[in-house]
Amino acid sequence: MPVTAAKKKRTERFNVRLSEREARLIRLGAEQLGVNVTSFILDSACERAAQEIAEARHFELSPRSWQKFCEALDRPVASKPRLKKLFAESTVLERI
Repeated sequence: MPVTAAKKKRTERFNVRLSEREARLIRLGAEQLGVNVTSFILDSACERAAQEIAEARHFELSPRSWQKFCEALDRPVASKPRLKKLFAESTVLERI
């Protein structure tokens, strides 16, 4: 999670309420990475924010690329047995 790797003086504060389950999940995630909860939450949130901002950016395609893109979208869905199996399994949040 390199988004906030550089140490900067932190002057802002967020207060959040969370369930016992959410707190346990966050603590386990931080522990798994060997970082404190504050760093884990801050790095995770900054990484997600950067990802959301990047995905929301406008992009343009050439007419030929647009045509290829539309053709790909119009193709029939291919069966993916391994993906179907994966989605049938419980998530990490359901196992806690």
